[in-house]
Amino acid sequence: MRELALSLITEMLNYQKDAIEDSMEIVFEKLLHVTKDAVAKISNEANQCLNVLLAKYNPFTCLAITVPLLVSDDEKMLVVCINCLTKLVGRLSQEELIVQLPTFLPALFDAFNNQSPDVRKTVVFCLVDIYIMLGKAFAPYLEGLSSTQLRLVTIYANRISQARSGKPIDSNQ
Repeated sequence: MRELALSLITEMLNYQKDAIEDSMEIVFEKLLHVTKDAVAKISNEANQCLNVLLAKYNPFTCLAITVPLLVSDDEKMLVVCINCLTKLVGRLSQEELIVQLPTFLPALFDAFNNQSPDVRKTVVFCLVDIYIMLGKAFAPYLEGLSSTQLRLVTIYANRISQARSGKPIDSNQ
C-alpha cells in the first residue's frame, strides 16, 4: 500500500507540478524520512520521488529545504541530503553555484569529519562534482579542508575529469 502511495506521489510530482509546489517543503521532508524505511521497495520508491522533485522543481527552493538538513546526527539522513545536494548543484550555473557555496559548504565540511565512512564518501563525491563544475575557481573554497581531505578531493576530481574529458582539471580551465 505504501509503495502504491509513493508511486502516486511520483505521478503527482511529474504531472501536477502546480498543485504540489505550495506544499513542496512538506513533501520533500516526508520523502527524505521515507528513504530511510527498512523495506527496500519503499525506500527505493521514496528515492524515485525525490529524484523527480530534485530534477523538476526549483533548485533554489530544494536547496533551501536541503541545506538546513545537512546538520544532522542521523548518518542515513545526512547521506541522503548530501546526495540531494549533489544532484542540485549539477542543475546550477557556475555563477549560481558560486553564490550558493557559502550556504552549504560549512555544513558539508563538518560532514567530511563525520565518523561514518558512508557520509565522508558522499561528501567527497559532492565536492568532486563541484570542483569539476567550477575548476580552479573552487580551490580557494577548499582551504577549510585538511591537507589529506584536499588531496583526496583533488585526486578524485582529476581522475573523473580525465575520464570524462580526457583532461585533468588543471587543463580544463
